[in-house]
Amino acid sequence: MVSRSKNIKDKIMKIKKKGEVINLTESDLKRIVEHSNRLDEGLGRRIASGFAGIGGMFKGGGYNYTKYAYQLSGAINELNEELEETKKELSKIRDKSYKSKMSDESFDLLNDKTLSSMGSYDELVNANKEIMDALDKSVNSSRERTRPDNINI
Repeated sequence: MVSRSKNIKDKIMKIKKKGEVINLTESDLKRIVEHSNRLDEGLGRRIASGFAGIGGMFKGGGYNYTKYAYQLSGAINELNEELEETKKELSKIRDKSYKSKMSDESFDLLNDKTLSSMGSYDELVNANKEIMDALDKSVNSSRERTRPDNINI
């Protein structure tokens, strides 16, 4: 049986899965809803990618660009979701450490490192959003030029 809380009062929903009763708390339900919302957003992006790719196919050379631009954008979006989840975890760790009995000096050091990491994640998320926006805008622009045969990366 899956159960995250030891207090019966914390249980707000019971479901049956494969014959087992599973008790869900409010936090379990919130996590399920958040996960569902992320799946819906990803599905919407994939559907938009498919329609844009079909549109690109009728326009000619833009089909492959559109297809791969949306794949790249989707991968970047998934990375951003992971970074946001990691930031939440870091915040929880910082909150727990604040309530602990560690010395002020130790807490300050830990807090500085945590805030530095979270700041770096924010910068990366923002940079990734700019890249996704640029990709989305470029899908609508003309891409009729062909690339050279030799590309040095």
